[in-house]
Amino acid sequence: MPTEPLLLDSIVATGKVTRRDSRSAIVTSQALDWPGVLVEAGRNDVSAVDDLVGDQHYLSLNVDTAPLTLEVKQPLGFKQFTIPPGSLWVSPSASPVTLRLKSTLQYLRVSIDPLHLGRLISPSLDEVQPVRLRRTYAVQSPQIAHLMMALREEADGRNPGGLAVIEAVTTALGHLLVRHAGIEQPRRPIARGGLSAAAKRRVLELIDARLGARLTIGMLAREVGLSPAHFARAFKETLGRAPHQYLLALRLERARQLLESSETSLSDIAQRAGFADQAHFTRLFKRAFGVTPGALMRALN
Repeated sequence: MPTEPLLLDSIVATGKVTRRDSRSAIVTSQALDWPGVLVEAGRNDVSAVDDLVGDQHYLSLNVDTAPLTLEVKQPLGFKQFTIPPGSLWVSPSASPVTLRLKSTLQYLRVSIDPLHLGRLISPSLDEVQPVRLRRTYAVQSPQIAHLMMALREEADGRNPGGLAVIEAVTTALGHLLVRHAGIEQPRRPIARGGLSAAAKRRVLELIDARLGARLTIGMLAREVGLSPAHFARAFKETLGRAPHQYLLALRLERARQLLESSETSLSDIAQRAGFADQAHFTRLFKRAFGVTPGALMRALN
């Protein structure tokens, strides 16, 4: 087996991957240390997956000369899908899949963290949500293929353009993916029982001013004269996520910005971003961006 880790293994949350015994995976390009997006090219050695759930969206581009046939488990049995050369299939995060394939085709794989993608393509931080995609087969988009190959070129060149280039390419890729495999979010109904405009403004100002300090639901609730339970419900109704989830997303984003613009230690960045300790910060950062803050710091330096 190859000594380097494999992209598919790195994003699997649950399920089983079966590989061919007769050959090893052949990896020709790889970048598994970029925040929020991973890329890998090579020759396939996977023969089956069972109830596989990934924590990132998974895109696989057929760069071979022959079509790929997938046998995907459906409610009434297995169904065949053909992926022609130059086209790709999309497997969304948090969605189990069971499939069989007999090909040893040449592939180009990209995985993207749903929340990271949301940060890149959302118009404002207040509206950030994980981007949801549909499971989609035989997507024929030269633009998506070119962007995936641009990521491979950055990996092969050891990312000469820096992370700014990766984020720009991923942003463009995300918009195209939403067009081809997105789920249109239902229009949120008018909030009933949510925060008033003044209360929302005051709470967000307080969060921004004290993001690095200890903030509790009780403290935020008192600021706008509500009980903690009422405040938590109203906050989620207004902003689309629970207060602790909103705080965590902001703290992770601030930490990422500090890593890119500061030469201070990881423990200091963890403290300035409002995390309890460096270990807690490292665990949550890797879960969100797919890379440890230490690895990102080394890549930036």
